[in-house]
Amino acid sequence: MKAALLYKPYDLRIEEMDIPEIGPNEVLLRIRAVGICGSDVHFYRTGRCGSFVVKEPLVLGHEASGEVVEVGENVTNVKKGDRVAIEPGFPCGFCFYCKSGKYNLCPNVKFYGAPPIHGAFREYAPAHAAFVYKLPENLSFEEGALIEPLAVGMQGVRRCQLEDGSIVAILGCGPVGLLTLQAAKASGAGYAIATDLLDYRLELAEKLGADVTINAGKEDVVKKVMEVTDGRGVDVVFEVSGSEKAFRDALRIVRPGGSIVQIGIFEKEEISFDPALIVDKELTIYGVFRYANAYEPAIRLVSSGKIKLRPLITHTFPLDEIVRAFEVVIKKEGNPIKVIVRP
Repeated sequence: MKAALLYKPYDLRIEEMDIPEIGPNEVLLRIRAVGICGSDVHFYRTGRCGSFVVKEPLVLGHEASGEVVEVGENVTNVKKGDRVAIEPGFPCGFCFYCKSGKYNLCPNVKFYGAPPIHGAFREYAPAHAAFVYKLPENLSFEEGALIEPLAVGMQGVRRCQLEDGSIVAILGCGPVGLLTLQAAKASGAGYAIATDLLDYRLELAEKLGADVTINAGKEDVVKKVMEVTDGRGVDVVFEVSGSEKAFRDALRIVRPGGSIVQIGIFEKEEISFDPALIVDKELTIYGVFRYANAYEPAIRLVSSGKIKLRPLITHTFPLDEIVRAFEVVIKKEGNPIKVIVRP
């Protein structure tokens, strides 16, 4: 089978690999669609993402959907030919975190595209059968791939226990930000403010439910948010950009007693901010690491039409053109939102 292997920064090669063998509790999938995530871009540009470092040739990609082509002897939930979304992290099932329901924190998880585990930019991949989910007929493979970033946004909304009618701000309108916006609205947010540096992203945010949009490169975010909230601030800030400045803005625009949900990954190991704001405003800060138990509700929300994925899909490429696909993402050619690779 063909696979895209990253050897070092900007060195991504299409090569032949053996089709994986599966165990009794696994399925073999013909990968049909894979989204390029920001973490994939980090690996492609620098050879690392956070604490994960590429030391051996690695297949990237974790936002994926596919078709079941083989099932292990113990598998009963899916059959050959089923179209599925793939939850790309396979926890151990035995540790404290797995048993407490927070399996996304499992220290032994095997996650697509996180060294040393190969990901989905290949024609075939194995998966634990418990972490594949049938796609309804009204969802395409491309939409199935986007269930993964939607699950991240849903995890953020769940973490802060969003209340009906809340005023929220989403800082950063990349794919995860736009999906967090929709998840917040679907969960009862009454008013949403969205910020970004790119106007075309803000235009899409308006179409997907943002009540106010702010270009953070042209306007003072803190001043504008305070104006539209009559000086009160927002109940919840979802920081999705990973920008140091955005986090400092979040501390200033959230109301006293409010919450900040940190979804974006900072490029630097340390950032500077005023910690007194956390104490003086009695803030709650939630971190979001992937997701747990979010795929099935995410699929239902999309299938019902309450969350829209198609508007985010702007480009598709075959596997042989994956380098070009990464260039489109990095250089922002053609106003990309979500770029899909079809192995």
